[in-house]
Amino acid sequence: MARSMYIGAIALASLTLAGVRVQAQPEFKAEIGKTLTDSEVCWPSVSSEHEQDSRGTVAEHRGTEHEFHRNHFGGFLGASTHSDTDETAFTLGLEYARQFTQRWAAITYIELVSSDLERDIILAVGAIFYPTRRLGLVVAPGVESASKDVEHNGKVEKENEAEFLLRLGAAYGFPVGQASLGPAVFVDWAGNRWTLVYGIGMVTGF
Repeated sequence: MARSMYIGAIALASLTLAGVRVQAQPEFKAEIGKTLTDSEVCWPSVSSEHEQDSRGTVAEHRGTEHEFHRNHFGGFLGASTHSDTDETAFTLGLEYARQFTQRWAAITYIELVSSDLERDIILAVGAIFYPTRRLGLVVAPGVESASKDVEHNGKVEKENEAEFLLRLGAAYGFPVGQASLGPAVFVDWAGNRWTLVYGIGMVTGF
């Protein structure tokens, strides 16, 4: 009898341990599965953020690279001074530029001079080089048209004469809303003399 009870107790204890192990095994598997699932979810999110950052950086770089207006229209208000006579006159100008890259643009100048400086209208077409975003260096050949007094048979008459002109200069623009405002200085060679043109220019892009 005692031996039978002893055998029964051993059998019951074995079944109990087996049941615990059977019950614990699914829980262990569940924990492992949860851990693996969490780790698998974590990796794609990191990769996705990295890809988004990379794409955002590339897009930002491309946006900065092409961030400039193709067309520029502006006005100029200043003065012109001849180097040989020191005479100065009021100067009013218009300009249009077509920008092809961040560094280069083509430009057209039209200026009117209100005086007897023998330069009434300036027309020049050339190029602008931008060493920085706000600074432009100008080289523009053109024509200087002037009304001069010419004597014919004892009479003084007005005649229009045109001479070749070469313009060199620089302009700097400070941002003002959607436009830029800043100083501009040019040196014109025409009629065997130099003329200094200086003033303030305002340019807007579109």
